[in-house]
Amino acid sequence: MCFHNSLTATVAEVEQRFEATLEAEKADFQPVYHGNGFEFPTWPVITAQAPKSLQFFRWGLVPRWVKSKEEAEEMRANTLNAKAETLSEKPSFKYALQQSQRCLVPSTGFFEWQTVGKHKYPYHIGLRNQPIFAMAGLWESWHNPAYPDDVWNTFSIITTEANPLMARIHNTKQRMPLILLPGSESIWLQKELDDSALKEIARPLDDSLMEAFTIGRLISNRTADSNVPEVAKPHLYPELSQQQLSLF
Repeated sequence: MCFHNSLTATVAEVEQRFEATLEAEKADFQPVYHGNGFEFPTWPVITAQAPKSLQFFRWGLVPRWVKSKEEAEEMRANTLNAKAETLSEKPSFKYALQQSQRCLVPSTGFFEWQTVGKHKYPYHIGLRNQPIFAMAGLWESWHNPAYPDDVWNTFSIITTEANPLMARIHNTKQRMPLILLPGSESIWLQKELDDSALKEIARPLDDSLMEAFTIGRLISNRTADSNVPEVAKPHLYPELSQQQLSLF
């Protein structure tokens, strides 16, 4: 799955990469070194409906049929990710898919854990020649029935089956975010995307385009501030030395 993301680029770099303009009131956006999905952070996204704008949505999709704030807060922990294979089957995502409410979620890298025996080892994963890339997402707008002016714009990151690299790292769930190459980004944002095109684009990224390395356990420390540059600093674990070399 993908519950831990990063976006360490500047506003100008993200705007240039996606040829989109950031909302003026959000121009003070700061780099995110570790974004924990379970904290439901606000994140810049590019929607199919406004492909030239960077908008700020909250991570954790809340469907429009949710009836209360309490229900919305409970549900979003279960909609941080959406499986590409079952999008059309899940009530939480069906409407967004039918209405072409797709989006790009900018990233500079994400984090996953490898299980070896009784221990878990954190990794930072990114793309070799693409410092800023896009994950595929779906988005929704939820209106709080109790307060009409309280509108939540939220999103979910699409996941797909793991490629060989990610299968070795995320070796329990064997999933990975649906990463789009630049040529596929515009296709994902097309308002008309049939099932065959969706299946084609939902394939896992070729792992030769990716790179990964182990990092320290700061990211796993629940009492420390992990949203700092040091969180993605490479760290070697002697007991993994041979396996680590095979991941590069």
